[in-house]
Amino acid sequence: MEEFKERQRAIWEAGDYPLLSEMIHDVGERVVDAAEIDPGVTVLDVACGSGNAAIQAAERGARVTGLDLAPALLDAGRRKAQQVAVEVAWVEGDAEELPFADGAFDRVLSTFGHMFAPRHRQTAGEMARVCRDGGVIALATWLPEGTVAEMLRTSTSYMPPPPDFAEPPMLWGDEGHVRELFEPAASDIAFERHVNHVEAESIDAWADLFTNNFPPLVTAQATLGERFADLRRDLVDIWERGNEADDGSFRFPQQYLVSVVRL
Repeated sequence: MEEFKERQRAIWEAGDYPLLSEMIHDVGERVVDAAEIDPGVTVLDVACGSGNAAIQAAERGARVTGLDLAPALLDAGRRKAQQVAVEVAWVEGDAEELPFADGAFDRVLSTFGHMFAPRHRQTAGEMARVCRDGGVIALATWLPEGTVAEMLRTSTSYMPPPPDFAEPPMLWGDEGHVRELFEPAASDIAFERHVNHVEAESIDAWADLFTNNFPPLVTAQATLGERFADLRRDLVDIWERGNEADDGSFRFPQQYLVSVVRL
Protein backbone atom coordinates (compact mmCIF):
# COMPACT_ATOMS: atom_id res chain seq x y z
CA MET A 1 0.00 0.00 0.00
CA GLU A 2 2.75 2.47 0.91
CA GLU A 3 4.58 1.71 -2.33
CA PHE A 4 1.37 2.36 -4.27
CA LYS A 5 0.86 5.72 -2.56
CA GLU A 6 4.46 6.72 -3.16
CA ARG A 7 3.89 6.03 -6.87
CA GLN A 8 0.70 8.10 -6.77
CA ARG A 9 2.58 10.97 -5.16
CA ALA A 10 5.31 10.79 -7.80
CA ILE A 11 2.76 10.69 -10.64
CA TRP A 12 0.85 13.77 -9.47
CA GLU A 13 4.04 15.74 -8.96
CA ALA A 14 5.05 15.15 -12.58
CA GLY A 15 3.98 17.58 -15.30
CA ASP A 16 2.07 20.75 -14.44
CA TYR A 17 -1.32 19.90 -13.00
CA PRO A 18 -1.80 23.43 -11.57
CA LEU A 19 -1.72 24.80 -15.14
CA LEU A 20 -4.40 22.39 -16.32
CA SER A 21 -6.50 22.83 -13.18
CA GLU A 22 -7.33 26.37 -14.31
CA MET A 23 -9.47 24.75 -17.01
CA ILE A 24 -11.74 23.15 -14.39
CA HIS A 25 -12.07 26.27 -12.24
CA ASP A 26 -15.81 26.29 -12.94
CA VAL A 27 -16.15 22.80 -11.44
CA GLY A 28 -14.60 23.99 -8.18
CA GLU A 29 -17.08 26.87 -8.15
CA ARG A 30 -19.98 24.49 -8.66
CA VAL A 31 -18.82 22.25 -5.81
CA VAL A 32 -18.50 25.24 -3.50
CA ASP A 33 -22.01 26.33 -4.48
CA ALA A 34 -23.40 22.85 -3.88
CA ALA A 35 -21.82 22.72 -0.42
CA GLU A 36 -23.50 26.02 0.54
CA ILE A 37 -20.32 27.68 1.77
CA ASP A 38 -21.02 30.64 4.05
CA PRO A 39 -18.61 32.92 5.92
CA GLY A 40 -17.17 31.29 9.01
CA VAL A 41 -17.90 27.64 8.18
CA THR A 42 -15.05 25.17 8.48
CA VAL A 43 -14.16 23.42 5.21
CA LEU A 44 -11.88 20.54 4.28
CA ASP A 45 -10.90 20.07 0.62
CA VAL A 46 -9.76 16.43 0.28
CA ALA A 47 -7.10 15.65 -2.34
CA CYS A 48 -7.23 19.37 -3.08
CA GLY A 49 -4.51 19.50 -5.73
CA SER A 50 -3.50 23.12 -6.20
CA GLY A 51 -6.62 24.33 -4.40
CA ASN A 52 -9.33 25.10 -6.96
CA ALA A 53 -12.21 24.53 -4.54
CA ALA A 54 -10.27 25.36 -1.38
CA ILE A 55 -9.32 28.85 -2.55
CA GLN A 56 -12.82 29.62 -3.81
CA ALA A 57 -14.27 28.53 -0.45
CA ALA A 58 -11.78 30.80 1.33
CA GLU A 59 -12.78 33.69 -0.91
CA ARG A 60 -16.31 33.27 0.45
CA GLY A 61 -15.09 33.71 4.01
CA ALA A 62 -14.83 30.07 5.07
CA ARG A 63 -12.05 28.73 7.29
CA VAL A 64 -10.44 26.27 4.90
CA THR A 65 -8.00 23.38 5.08
CA GLY A 66 -6.66 21.80 1.90
CA LEU A 67 -5.18 18.28 2.11
CA ASP A 68 -3.21 16.48 -0.57
CA LEU A 69 -0.74 13.63 -0.89
CA ALA A 70 1.61 15.63 -3.15
CA PRO A 71 3.69 18.42 -1.53
CA ALA A 72 4.37 20.08 -4.90
CA LEU A 73 0.64 20.60 -5.45
CA LEU A 74 0.26 22.06 -1.97
CA ASP A 75 3.09 24.49 -2.73
CA ALA A 76 1.27 25.57 -5.90
CA GLY A 77 -1.89 26.07 -3.85
CA ARG A 78 -0.03 28.28 -1.38
CA ARG A 79 1.21 30.47 -4.20
CA LYS A 80 -2.27 30.77 -5.71
CA ALA A 81 -3.79 31.63 -2.34
CA GLN A 82 -1.19 34.33 -1.77
CA GLN A 83 -1.95 35.84 -5.17
CA VAL A 84 -5.61 36.34 -4.25
CA ALA A 85 -4.85 37.20 -0.60
CA VAL A 86 -6.79 34.41 1.13
CA GLU A 87 -5.75 32.08 3.93
CA VAL A 88 -5.86 28.30 3.56
CA ALA A 89 -4.19 25.76 5.86
CA TRP A 90 -2.30 23.37 3.57
CA VAL A 91 -1.76 19.85 4.99
CA GLU A 92 0.11 16.95 3.46
CA GLY A 93 -1.95 13.82 4.02
CA ASP A 94 -3.84 10.82 2.72
CA ALA A 95 -7.55 10.81 1.81
CA GLU A 96 -7.81 7.33 3.34
CA GLU A 97 -6.36 8.43 6.70
CA LEU A 98 -7.44 12.00 7.34
CA PRO A 99 -5.41 13.50 10.21
CA PHE A 100 -8.36 15.31 11.80
CA ALA A 101 -10.75 14.72 14.68
CA ASP A 102 -14.26 13.35 14.28
CA GLY A 103 -16.71 16.07 13.23
CA ALA A 104 -13.96 18.66 12.76
CA PHE A 105 -15.51 20.30 9.67
CA ASP A 106 -18.86 21.73 8.63
CA ARG A 107 -18.21 20.96 4.97
CA VAL A 108 -16.01 18.39 3.20
CA LEU A 109 -15.25 18.87 -0.52
CA SER A 110 -13.35 17.12 -3.26
CA THR A 111 -13.05 18.04 -6.92
CA PHE A 112 -11.94 14.86 -8.72
CA GLY A 113 -9.08 14.18 -6.29
CA HIS A 114 -10.82 11.71 -3.96
CA MET A 115 -11.65 9.37 -6.83
CA PHE A 116 -7.99 8.35 -7.21
CA ALA A 117 -7.66 7.05 -3.65
CA PRO A 118 -7.61 3.26 -4.05
CA ARG A 119 -10.16 2.11 -1.45
CA HIS A 120 -13.49 3.86 -1.88
CA ARG A 121 -15.23 2.74 1.29
CA GLN A 122 -12.24 3.79 3.37
CA THR A 123 -12.15 7.21 1.69
CA ALA A 124 -15.90 7.77 2.05
CA GLY A 125 -15.79 6.68 5.67
CA GLU A 126 -13.03 9.13 6.46
CA MET A 127 -14.84 12.04 4.77
CA ALA A 128 -18.02 11.20 6.72
CA ARG A 129 -16.07 10.82 9.96
CA VAL A 130 -14.52 14.29 9.87
CA CYS A 131 -17.74 16.02 8.76
CA ARG A 132 -20.02 17.02 11.64
CA ASP A 133 -23.59 15.82 12.05
CA GLY A 134 -25.75 18.07 9.88
CA GLY A 135 -22.79 18.90 7.65
CA VAL A 136 -22.42 18.49 3.89
CA ILE A 137 -20.02 16.50 1.72
CA ALA A 138 -19.86 17.77 -1.89
CA LEU A 139 -17.91 15.86 -4.53
CA ALA A 140 -17.24 16.21 -8.27
CA THR A 141 -16.37 13.09 -10.26
CA TRP A 142 -16.02 12.38 -13.97
CA LEU A 143 -18.92 10.32 -15.33
CA PRO A 144 -18.03 6.71 -16.26
CA GLU A 145 -19.79 7.07 -19.62
CA GLY A 146 -18.21 10.47 -20.35
CA THR A 147 -15.33 11.66 -22.47
CA VAL A 148 -12.78 11.94 -19.65
CA ALA A 149 -13.51 8.38 -18.60
CA GLU A 150 -12.82 7.25 -22.18
CA MET A 151 -9.51 9.14 -22.11
CA LEU A 152 -8.49 7.60 -18.78
CA ARG A 153 -9.47 4.07 -19.86
CA THR A 154 -7.43 4.50 -23.05
CA SER A 155 -4.42 5.78 -21.13
CA THR A 156 -4.49 3.09 -18.46
CA SER A 157 -4.78 0.35 -21.09
CA TYR A 158 -1.19 1.10 -22.06
CA MET A 159 0.13 0.94 -18.50
CA PRO A 160 0.73 -1.91 -16.03
CA PRO A 161 -2.50 -2.90 -14.22
CA PRO A 162 -3.18 -1.39 -10.80
CA PRO A 163 -2.99 -3.59 -7.70
CA ASP A 164 -6.05 -5.65 -6.79
CA PHE A 165 -6.99 -3.42 -3.85
CA ALA A 166 -7.30 -0.31 -6.06
CA GLU A 167 -10.93 0.19 -7.13
CA PRO A 168 -11.66 1.91 -10.48
CA PRO A 169 -11.79 5.71 -9.99
CA MET A 170 -14.79 6.08 -12.31
CA LEU A 171 -17.04 4.15 -9.92
CA TRP A 172 -17.33 7.44 -8.01
CA GLY A 173 -19.33 8.77 -10.97
CA ASP A 174 -21.99 6.07 -10.51
CA GLU A 175 -24.89 7.29 -8.34
CA GLY A 176 -25.63 3.82 -7.01
CA HIS A 177 -22.02 3.40 -5.89
CA VAL A 178 -22.02 6.74 -4.08
CA ARG A 179 -25.30 5.85 -2.33
CA GLU A 180 -23.86 2.52 -1.22
CA LEU A 181 -20.79 4.25 0.22
CA PHE A 182 -22.59 6.99 2.17
CA GLU A 183 -26.15 5.86 2.92
CA PRO A 184 -25.40 4.41 6.37
CA ALA A 185 -24.33 7.89 7.54
CA ALA A 186 -26.37 10.17 5.25
CA SER A 187 -29.74 11.80 5.86
CA ASP A 188 -30.01 12.75 2.16
CA ILE A 189 -27.99 12.28 -1.04
CA ALA A 190 -28.62 14.32 -4.19
CA PHE A 191 -26.94 14.35 -7.59
CA GLU A 192 -26.41 16.86 -10.39
CA ARG A 193 -24.91 16.26 -13.83
CA HIS A 194 -22.92 19.00 -15.54
CA VAL A 195 -20.46 19.58 -18.37
CA ASN A 196 -17.13 21.37 -18.27
CA HIS A 197 -15.54 22.51 -21.56
CA VAL A 198 -11.86 22.81 -22.39
CA GLU A 199 -10.80 24.94 -25.35
CA ALA A 200 -7.68 25.45 -27.46
CA GLU A 201 -6.78 26.98 -30.81
CA SER A 202 -6.57 23.50 -32.38
CA ILE A 203 -6.62 19.82 -31.52
CA ASP A 204 -2.86 19.63 -32.05
CA ALA A 205 -2.31 22.54 -29.67
CA TRP A 206 -4.48 20.85 -27.06
CA ALA A 207 -2.72 17.51 -27.55
CA ASP A 208 0.67 19.15 -26.95
CA LEU A 209 -0.58 21.05 -23.89
CA PHE A 210 -2.33 18.09 -22.31
CA THR A 211 0.17 15.31 -22.99
CA ASN A 212 3.10 17.47 -21.86
CA ASN A 213 1.46 18.59 -18.60
CA PHE A 214 -1.16 16.10 -17.35
CA PRO A 215 0.75 14.13 -14.70
CA PRO A 216 -0.36 10.56 -15.61
CA LEU A 217 0.50 11.21 -19.26
CA VAL A 218 3.89 12.70 -18.41
CA THR A 219 4.54 9.53 -16.43
CA ALA A 220 3.27 7.43 -19.34
CA GLN A 221 5.71 9.12 -21.72
CA ALA A 222 8.60 8.19 -19.47
CA THR A 223 7.34 4.61 -19.12
CA LEU A 224 6.27 3.84 -22.70
CA GLY A 225 9.02 5.44 -24.71
CA GLU A 226 8.27 5.12 -28.44
CA ARG A 227 4.92 3.43 -27.71
CA PHE A 228 3.62 6.73 -26.33
CA ALA A 229 3.05 7.88 -29.91
CA ASP A 230 0.36 5.18 -30.23
CA LEU A 231 -1.35 6.36 -27.05
CA ARG A 232 -1.25 9.95 -28.24
CA ARG A 233 -2.90 8.94 -31.54
CA ASP A 234 -5.66 7.13 -29.64
CA LEU A 235 -6.27 10.21 -27.48
CA VAL A 236 -6.34 12.49 -30.53
CA ASP A 237 -9.02 10.20 -32.01
CA ILE A 238 -11.15 10.76 -28.88
CA TRP A 239 -10.64 14.53 -29.05
CA GLU A 240 -11.49 14.62 -32.75
CA ARG A 241 -14.73 12.68 -32.23
CA GLY A 242 -15.80 14.87 -29.33
CA ASN A 243 -14.73 18.25 -30.69
CA GLU A 244 -17.71 20.62 -30.81
CA ALA A 245 -15.93 23.37 -32.76
CA ASP A 246 -16.32 23.57 -36.54
CA ASP A 247 -13.82 26.35 -37.30
CA GLY A 248 -10.53 24.46 -36.80
CA SER A 249 -10.37 25.24 -33.08
CA PHE A 250 -11.02 22.86 -30.21
CA ARG A 251 -13.95 22.80 -27.77
CA PHE A 252 -14.32 19.55 -25.86
CA PRO A 253 -17.10 18.58 -23.41
CA GLN A 254 -16.18 16.83 -20.15
CA GLN A 255 -19.17 15.38 -18.29
CA TYR A 256 -19.14 15.12 -14.51
CA LEU A 257 -21.32 14.27 -11.52
CA VAL A 258 -21.74 16.40 -8.40
CA SER A 259 -22.77 14.34 -5.37
CA VAL A 260 -24.17 16.23 -2.37
CA VAL A 261 -24.29 14.14 0.81
CA ARG A 262 -26.06 15.60 3.86
CA LEU A 263 -25.23 13.94 7.17
